[in-house]
Amino acid sequence: MTMPQSVVLQSAKARRTNSSPMTLVDGVRLLAFSAFFVGHSIIMNLCQLSVSLLLLPLSSRVCRKFNQHAEHWFANLLVAVTSLWAPTKLVLTGDRELLTSDGSNSAATANGRTERSWFAPAVEHGCIVISNHQTYFDWIIVWILAYLEHCDGYVKIILKADLKHVPVFGWGMRLFDFIFLKRKWADDQQTFTDHMQRIVEHDDPSWLLIFPEGTVVCHKRVAISNKYADKMGYKRPEHTLLPRVNGTRFCLSQLRGRIPYIYDLTIGYEGLKKGDIPEDEYGLVSMYGKCVYPREVHIHVKRYAVADIPDDEEGCSKWMHQVFVEKDARMARFYELGRFPHDHTEDEAIPKGEPVLQAIRDAKSDNLLAEFVLMWIQFLAILTPTWYVLRYVLVKVASAVSVLV
Repeated sequence: MTMPQSVVLQSAKARRTNSSPMTLVDGVRLLAFSAFFVGHSIIMNLCQLSVSLLLLPLSSRVCRKFNQHAEHWFANLLVAVTSLWAPTKLVLTGDRELLTSDGSNSAATANGRTERSWFAPAVEHGCIVISNHQTYFDWIIVWILAYLEHCDGYVKIILKADLKHVPVFGWGMRLFDFIFLKRKWADDQQTFTDHMQRIVEHDDPSWLLIFPEGTVVCHKRVAISNKYADKMGYKRPEHTLLPRVNGTRFCLSQLRGRIPYIYDLTIGYEGLKKGDIPEDEYGLVSMYGKCVYPREVHIHVKRYAVADIPDDEEGCSKWMHQVFVEKDARMARFYELGRFPHDHTEDEAIPKGEPVLQAIRDAKSDNLLAEFVLMWIQFLAILTPTWYVLRYVLVKVASAVSVLV
C-alpha cells in the first residue's frame, strides 16, 4: 500500500534541516546549550591551565596524566550535551574477526555489551582509527565511542592549525596534545614526527583519529575528488571522497611495533538518503539548537593488523584506496537498507553462514549525575585555592605598585 501523495508532501515539508528557520524555542534551546557547553569548557580550561602551570615544571608525566583526566572531563561534557540535546543510539555492526585477534572465535553476538571485546586490543595497546567524514559530528561520535570503551582520555585528533588559537577550546586541545596541521607536508612532517614519537615513548593506549578524506563531504570537495580520480584513473566514489594517504602512511610507519591494529569505522546517519550532503542535513547548530539530529548513528567496524598493511608508499596507497572502495560500497548498501548489511543475503561480500556482529548502545552515561557531581567537586578543589593564591598575588602586586608610585 502506497502513501497518498498529499501525505508524502506534508511529511517532506515537515522534515526540518539545517536550512529550516530558527524558531523562538530553537533559540532558547541553543542558548541553553551554549551556556552549558561553553560555561563548562571555560571552567575546565581554567582548571587545566592552573594545574598544568604547577605540574609541568615538576613532572611532565604527571602533567600529561592530569590532562588525560581533563580530557575525560571533556568527554563527559560531550556525552552530557549529546544525551540531553541530541539523544541518539550507536548501532554497531562488525566483521567477525573482531571477536579474537586471530578471528577463530565463531560465537555469534548480539549482546549490547559484547562490543567491548571488539576493541580489547585498542583498550590495552591503543590504535589508529580511520573513518569516513560525513559531518562535524563524526569526531564527537568517535570520542563518545572511546568514552564507552573507557579510553576517552587518550584520544588524539588531527585538526587545522588555525584552531589551536581559538580561545578556550584551542588552548584546551593544545593541552590535550592534539595534532595541529598546516596542510603543507614540508611543515607537517615534523609535527607528525614529534607527536608519533611521544605516542611511542608513552605507555598510554592512545586512539589516534584520522579522517583520510581530509574534510567532510560537500559539493566543492566532491568536484575536487572526482577531478583527481579522473586524472589518476580511479573510479569516482559516490558517497566518500578519495583518501589522502601521506599522513596516514607516515603515522602508520612511525607506530609500527607500538600498536597492533587499525580500526576502520564507516559511519552512516539515520534519516539520510543517497545524494544527501550529510553536513547540510545534520549541522552542529541544527542538532543542538533546532532539534534536527539523527536518532541512530550506524557504525560498521573493521580491524586490520598493522603487520599486514604494506609499508611502502605504493603498497600503502593501494591498500588505503581499496579500503575506501569497500567503504563507498558499504555506504551504498546503507542508503538502500537504512542500515549496514547483516548477512550474505544483504551483501555478497559477507561470507555465507557468518552474519555480522551487532550491538546497540545509547550514546549516554549510565551515571551522568554522579559523574558531574564528582567533576564539580574536582573543579572546586582546584579553583578555590587557585583563587586565593591569585588574590594574594594581586594584592601584593598592587601594594608594590602603590609604594613605587
